[in-house]
Amino acid sequence: MTLSDFSLLGKKILVGIIITLVPFVIIVGGLWLTQSLLGGHPGADHPTTVNKLKPIAYENGKSH
Repeated sequence: MTLSDFSLLGKKILVGIIITLVPFVIIVGGLWLTQSLLGGHPGADHPTTVNKLKPIAYENGKSH
């Protein structure tokens, strides 16, 4: 194999890596952006999980 063959092979490998990483970056970036726009914080308790532990008190004094 000549030097130009190795150069062509290296370029094909590099293009393959880029083609693989671009959709991954788009998906992960979209998920991160969606989470940040919706105000979700990883590890934070969701209000519905906290409310399952105790009854909800309404203004009329009845609990649900």
